[in-house]
Amino acid sequence: MNGPSGISPEGSQRRRLAIIGGGSSGLVCLKYALHELPDWEIVCFEQSQRITGAWGNPYPGFVSTSTRYTTQFACFPCVGAEVDRDGGASRREFFREGEYGEYLTRFASAFGLTEKIRLGVCVERVVRPDSGSGWDLHFCAGADGVSPAPQHFDAVAICTGLVAEPQPFACDLPTLGAAELTLPQGLESIRNRQVVVVGGGESAVDFAWRLARADLQNQVYLSLKSGIRVSPRYHPIRGVPSDFLRNRLMLSIHPDLRNWIGQRFVEARIRYEEAFQRWFPHAAPTATASELALEDVREDGARESPVTAEVSAADAAVRVARRKDWTYRLTKAAKDDLFNMFHNKSDDFLQAVADERIRIVGPALDRTYQRFRAFDADEELAIPADLAVPAIGYRARLQELFQGAVKLTDFYLGCCHTTFPDLFLVGFARPVIGNIPSMSEMQARYVCGLLAGKFPRPENLPAVHAADLARRRRQFGQIDFDRIFAVEMFPYCDQLARMMGAWPTYRELGSLSAWARMQLSPATTMHYTGDLSGTVAPDAAREWQPVYMPALLVMFLLGLKPLDAVYRLFRR
Repeated sequence: MNGPSGISPEGSQRRRLAIIGGGSSGLVCLKYALHELPDWEIVCFEQSQRITGAWGNPYPGFVSTSTRYTTQFACFPCVGAEVDRDGGASRREFFREGEYGEYLTRFASAFGLTEKIRLGVCVERVVRPDSGSGWDLHFCAGADGVSPAPQHFDAVAICTGLVAEPQPFACDLPTLGAAELTLPQGLESIRNRQVVVVGGGESAVDFAWRLARADLQNQVYLSLKSGIRVSPRYHPIRGVPSDFLRNRLMLSIHPDLRNWIGQRFVEARIRYEEAFQRWFPHAAPTATASELALEDVREDGARESPVTAEVSAADAAVRVARRKDWTYRLTKAAKDDLFNMFHNKSDDFLQAVADERIRIVGPALDRTYQRFRAFDADEELAIPADLAVPAIGYRARLQELFQGAVKLTDFYLGCCHTTFPDLFLVGFARPVIGNIPSMSEMQARYVCGLLAGKFPRPENLPAVHAADLARRRRQFGQIDFDRIFAVEMFPYCDQLARMMGAWPTYRELGSLSAWARMQLSPATTMHYTGDLSGTVAPDAAREWQPVYMPALLVMFLLGLKPLDAVYRLFRR
């Protein structure tokens, strides 16, 4: 007989939780499960031979788009929000090369996770047994051709994320997939080619930038259906990572107002970048826009000029103007709903655009990928492409894993199934701007807390979920929620925090100065309260991080609060 939650009650045998996927989402889910469910048997299955997930062994020269400070787990902080005084040359504020994989390895060691992970085990199917309780996991055949016997679990958490299977791509050209592009040996064999990269996400522009490296002598075309909002890794304001200017005061403004003002602010920032740098000077010497336009970044992370001869001042001015023009055109074409969706912080590719090693075109007119529409004009372009790189996203394998019985839109907040109280997702929600690992930690805390009985399952969940999903579809009208569960990172994490009683109240913070510091310092999931069971207490990181937003912008946001309050009265 099942308990009221649908999970087998404690009895003659130990209850069992299966975690499928051993990357960052699976690891943080395993950590919280071991803490919250000490009486359960917990097993994590990872089909590869390593625990570091998709980015644990990246290509040479990899630099994360989110800072280490905002990406780290709240229960295992490694850095504060300090900025190196090298003008961004080292990019130490970000995870580089294999640093994120090293961080995950230290995380797994600190919490004793590896002994609970079964590497090289592929889960092929997850089936509800005839008893209607728990799940049977069926496994792929091993190297000997024999499949292990199915195992029964009382609850299952899927932590494989969306980097599972590329979207179908119809093209007559030879194609190069993400697997080949992320090989450790890099792209040395792809030289003197006419390459078209299809897609506008961070992976797409990153692929285009790497293929357009000056020494490879490729001509690269980036094919876009629409504009993209390019957010700089290092902002012209103060020269700090863009993550460090995003604080809770800014996020407290209603999204409609914030995005309307933000679009115009970004367009002004692009057009008047040098003026912004004068008004909000950097804390340390930083390369000017002109100097950046003359630089390239090799896969080993070093900066170099793409030409050996000296570049004349006139050429430099042309390239600076071209970079600025394309940044503005890409952002302008991403207006309205598109502007308010996914931000792209892989801005290195703009250097190659300025040098015309990457050329921006519109969508292909047919599957030959020789005929394209111009990016922002009604004309046809002929391109002699001989290689295509599809970077149009991935699709989750949920329906295949559950034989069509489960899909992404069945999960409230992208993590709790509305019908099966013993089935969860961690790491499937996608932030319009932000990062997945720290969001996954919030999901893991909530999921494991539900299983432990710390938090109640929402009443009338199907109706609550339907209303929440309808709201998100209105907010992100261009997104197919059957493929991507799109969220605004911090409002989403705030919602989970309130459901867990982890929202930091003024009384818990203890002082006005601590509360003000939280509003003005870089936004982070370390702001939330509760038992994190970490190796380092996050209180100091929450209270004493630097404030980078200039006082003038703080006053502007405070001046918006009365308007924000009135607007919310009419937008409930």
